[in-house]
Amino acid sequence: MFFPNCSRMIDDCLDYYLSTAERLFKQMIKTTRKELKTEFAFTLVELVCIVALLGILALVAAPAVQGLGQKHNLDLAARTMTTEMRKAQQRAITTGSGQILEFRLDGRYRVTCGKSEETYLVELPEGVILRSVNFPMSDNVRYLLFNYNGSPSSGGTVALENAAGSVLYIIVAPATGRVRISEEPPEHWEIY
Repeated sequence: MFFPNCSRMIDDCLDYYLSTAERLFKQMIKTTRKELKTEFAFTLVELVCIVALLGILALVAAPAVQGLGQKHNLDLAARTMTTEMRKAQQRAITTGSGQILEFRLDGRYRVTCGKSEETYLVELPEGVILRSVNFPMSDNVRYLLFNYNGSPSSGGTVALENAAGSVLYIIVAPATGRVRISEEPPEHWEIY
């Protein structure tokens, strides 16, 4: 054995290098954590700028969002009225008695169910008005009558308008009683 202390020297060197590597690794981790903390922090000025940009964006987007709500209310009113007309038409066929829808200019319409004379009022959603109705008039009320066979007494149109000025037309065909919604008024449209 030429080098009796060689294994001890190797062990000491390994211990030294490992402890040095361990110290360096720990120091590197501490440095990296500090860098990460400072790297991802926002200053007060940056936060104020972001909040200001979000505020400006909200001001620009608010009218568009309000328009969507008004459009939704108009669509809802048109679909509800169309459904009520179709239900009255079906009840007329099923019961064999006439069904009446009365249109009032105060934003409501009444549905009268044939022989039972059961009536109920339907109110239009907020911001939607009856712009015009051209069904026949009796006792200062415009009405739509579905006969026992489901045909209307006359065709006509109801125009609904929202606060933004958008209009939807509910059109009842005179011969067949077909009820549909349109963004365009029917031909030969007359406002009463």
